[in-house]
Amino acid sequence: MTSLHRHAPRGATLLEVMATMAVLLLGIAAAMTVVAATSRSNRRTLTAIQAQLIAEQYLENITAQGCNPVPPACSNLAAWDRRRDLVYQTAGGQLTTTAPGPGVTARQYEVSVDVDGPTLTGSIENGSQGEPSISRPLVGTNTGNLVNVRVSVSWEELGSRNGRQVVVVQTRMAP
Repeated sequence: MTSLHRHAPRGATLLEVMATMAVLLLGIAAAMTVVAATSRSNRRTLTAIQAQLIAEQYLENITAQGCNPVPPACSNLAAWDRRRDLVYQTAGGQLTTTAPGPGVTARQYEVSVDVDGPTLTGSIENGSQGEPSISRPLVGTNTGNLVNVRVSVSWEELGSRNGRQVVVVQTRMAP
């Protein structure tokens, strides 16, 4: 007669359970790190895109005014030169030029406008006219009728980056 010895199924030891838990915790920690980094990156990208949209709105407002042909050319844009505005975006996505009240979360952007033109007295800082020069002759118009319009939007990025971040858009206009 043969005897069959049956053994009860062997369970996991405490050491095996602890090793499995350690590997699982490392995986969860890595996943949480990736999620946090992705969230920060998305927030930075959203902020930069909003700054880009603000800059484009300002540039569109300026170009919509056009460049007057009456000498001095583009003198109607002189009021924009060296203009600085503070713009706030609330957590609800609203843009405002007035500081939000207490308890309202908003990001502050600083908008700077620079209009440079050879006929706009004092507008060209350090005499730099860019490349190609804004004083070059244009086909169908007089020399010096070209202006460079630059809109910069900056903001303070808290936490991950030091200093101010900036987005710049620019165009050239002629009557």
